[in-house]
Amino acid sequence: MAEIKLSEKERITLLMIRGFGDRQRSYNQVQLIFNETFNDRTPISKSTVERTIRRFSDTGSVRDNSRSGRPKSTITPEKTEEVLLTYVETPRTSTRWAAQLTGIDDRSVRRILKAHNYFPYKCHSVQELLEGDLEKRMRYCDQVRMKIDEQPDFLTKLVFSDEATFYLNGAVNKHNDRLWTDENPHWIRETHTQTPQKVHVWCGMVGDNIIGPFFIQGNLNGERYLELLQTEIVPAIQNLFPGEEFGEVWFQQDGAPPHYSVIVRDYLNVTFPNRWIGKGVVGVLAIAWPPRSPDLTPLDFFLWGYLKDRVYKVMPANVEELKQSIRNEIQLIPVEMIRNAIEAAYVRMGICEVEGGSHFEHLLK
Repeated sequence: MAEIKLSEKERITLLMIRGFGDRQRSYNQVQLIFNETFNDRTPISKSTVERTIRRFSDTGSVRDNSRSGRPKSTITPEKTEEVLLTYVETPRTSTRWAAQLTGIDDRSVRRILKAHNYFPYKCHSVQELLEGDLEKRMRYCDQVRMKIDEQPDFLTKLVFSDEATFYLNGAVNKHNDRLWTDENPHWIRETHTQTPQKVHVWCGMVGDNIIGPFFIQGNLNGERYLELLQTEIVPAIQNLFPGEEFGEVWFQQDGAPPHYSVIVRDYLNVTFPNRWIGKGVVGVLAIAWPPRSPDLTPLDFFLWGYLKDRVYKVMPANVEELKQSIRNEIQLIPVEMIRNAIEAAYVRMGICEVEGGSHFEHLLK
């Protein structure tokens, strides 16, 4: 039987069907899917599949033997195939590295990818949800949305709060994780966050304001967090909402151990009676913060990522420069951007309810 010759597009498609790593399909599966995809041509055999894959494995290429003559342009069919095969095997390859591998410039790599409908999709880092988390996330979203229905300006008086760690070397930036492929895989990656050398910072967001930053010396515990509340956080909130207005303010925090300490909860019960959201709240009208839900607070889904992208544009030389850069960048955030992030929290609650409490960030454009 004569060997069936595959076109450039067909060979690339065959390798895509094959997959990579622990997601590879068998030769028989590749043959079946390929023939169903190209049903208007002569079906290929299993041996053709095996031969094409083996050639790529042995040589890193499935091109025909090089032809004589000089290419008319940088983007030749051979270079196009070489670039696409690079992303078939390793979708996380950066365009700069692909340019070095293939011997063409970065702009040409991007043109090839765009022409073949390859786009950079974000790989979202999320915390793994445990049994019972979905119901708690649904309950939180339902309670807050009902509160907003009763009191339309509720979100303008709800202080979202959180702590984050900034690294002096800027090594961690989850917003730069991209997967180049021709179809949005809607991938999410469940991660465990580690915190080597750090600068701890607390911030709050309410209405069109950012409260802080307040820097935390050493590791945060219940005593230090209580002191921060008493000396920095609550006075800053009172400055924004003086007098009787403070009596309408709600305070949100997540379930981190320092937040859950008895001395902190006692203080919040006195300072924000029946008006704080977190772990350990009590009462008929209490709103508990759902565990493992950073996708529901604007500090996590907006502020920290935005700040880290800005702060590390020029690498700080020391911790003091890092702190000052954080202060400066917060001052430069447009009011409209802050307001939009707060409003986005409300939208996300609705999406979370629609998704039954499951992760949803990978579905957002």
